[in-house]
Amino acid sequence: MNGTVLSGGMNAGDAIYGKSISIIDSLLKDDKHFNSYSEAEKAVVKRVIHATSDISYSGSIFFTNGSAEKSVRLIKEKILKKEPLKIVCDSEMTKAGISRNVNKNIILDLSCYINSAEMPSEARGTTKSAFSIKIAIREKLPDVIIIGNAPTALASAIDTCEELYRTINYKPSLIIGMPVGFVGASESKEALYKNNFFNAIGNFGNLGGSSSAAAAMNALLGESL
Repeated sequence: MNGTVLSGGMNAGDAIYGKSISIIDSLLKDDKHFNSYSEAEKAVVKRVIHATSDISYSGSIFFTNGSAEKSVRLIKEKILKKEPLKIVCDSEMTKAGISRNVNKNIILDLSCYINSAEMPSEARGTTKSAFSIKIAIREKLPDVIIIGNAPTALASAIDTCEELYRTINYKPSLIIGMPVGFVGASESKEALYKNNFFNAIGNFGNLGGSSSAAAAMNALLGESL
């Protein structure tokens, strides 16, 4: 379907996406919370809603420290310098959802260690998601960390980055935290929101998931064109 070209040079996928965004715009026209977002933030919110078909995200997504605008500037700087944007994800689904076609000008260095990091036998009391994101962050020192699945991975990412800042002055440019679930998801995102040390994008409550987190990143890539 995405390869079908319509009159005027637009392919079918782009046309459907554009129509979807127009519908979302009409639904949010009088939404006071949505209208309080900046233009870059609105782009993120709309893309997440498009990915999930859940209009409630218009009132639950948060941005700290001007994270959307700062991230767009970072991507543009990477493009100018021809440097890769290093991203680590907590799950393969999150990684797969980040599109290389949204902005073909940027070199994306995408990593997920969930299937390659071997947990030591002494790593009791933690999850593989938490352990693998810690190893990924330590090895890659990424620009962006994206958590779309496990609340334990988000908590681990925060702790790992704080530790690395104390030891080697490393700090990610952005954390996208949108884990999903009834156990720990809401609490982990609340902790990210309250931790003013990071530039963050996340959402309040139990909703979230790989598609939401990846969509937020895709929106930033699109805003950097």
